[in-house]
Amino acid sequence: MTLNDAFYWIVKTLFRALFTLYNRLEIRGLDKVPCDTTFIVASNHASYIDPPLLGGVFPGRLRYLAKESLFANPIMGFFISTLGAIPVKREDSQRAGAVMKIMLARLAAGESFLMFPEGTRSSDGKLLPLEGGAAFLSVKSGVPLLPVYISGSSDVMPPHRSIPRPAKVTVTFGDPIYPDKSIEGEKRRRELVMSALEEALHSLER
Repeated sequence: MTLNDAFYWIVKTLFRALFTLYNRLEIRGLDKVPCDTTFIVASNHASYIDPPLLGGVFPGRLRYLAKESLFANPIMGFFISTLGAIPVKREDSQRAGAVMKIMLARLAAGESFLMFPEGTRSSDGKLLPLEGGAAFLSVKSGVPLLPVYISGSSDVMPPHRSIPRPAKVTVTFGDPIYPDKSIEGEKRRRELVMSALEEALHSLER
């Protein structure tokens, strides 16, 4: 185990312990997640705590994109980069092609990636309409989607709040969604994956 790996598992364990003690973290459906499979983790998004929360509970190493400005604070930068955050410049984040290229390269290297298919944070914690990026990436890479629903994070740290509240948080994992390569036409495969993801997230929300 390298020093980087050691730091990763220490920080991961620390975050999971903090959420468990402070927010009474409950995890459901983790038995549905094969440990030896690369995933595109597709989760709802209602709070800044969502990435480190999922980084702490996902059984493997999880990569995700984060605004370059979040790394300005050395302490914050250390923790989120250790948990898998990849800094993205503002101009790159506004170019879908550049973002997809980064994620496809990581997936090809066998790294699981976290995406928030709503495209932005929900202000009230309710699921917003999904964008097509996660389905596109799944079909393009052949990597299955893993739907996840986080309940309570909007109460822990809503927009414009800097100190987390001790509200309860529940993370629920759904069944993996595999892109069907036998179906003709990439567009049709994306539509089917997108439909399955929408159905899965709404089911987990309920």
